[in-house]
Amino acid sequence: MDGRVKLNFRRLKELRKSLGLSQEKLACACQDQALCVSIATLKRAECGNRVYYRTAGDLARFYQIPVAELLTEQ
Repeated sequence: MDGRVKLNFRRLKELRKSLGLSQEKLACACQDQALCVSIATLKRAECGNRVYYRTAGDLARFYQIPVAELLTEQ
């Protein structure tokens, strides 16, 4: 395993849109909080591709939810 996980892309989009953020604005907001989430990574995650577990943790911190809420069953 390479440390990558698949996230629930529907839940990710739902969370982002509930805050009225584009992927670009979300990436900027994460950067402002010193979270390492790029727009390319957001696109990858929202297309259902695997991302690093660290990214999942950073997104969970941004949304203030448990990381498990973002993970899909492997």
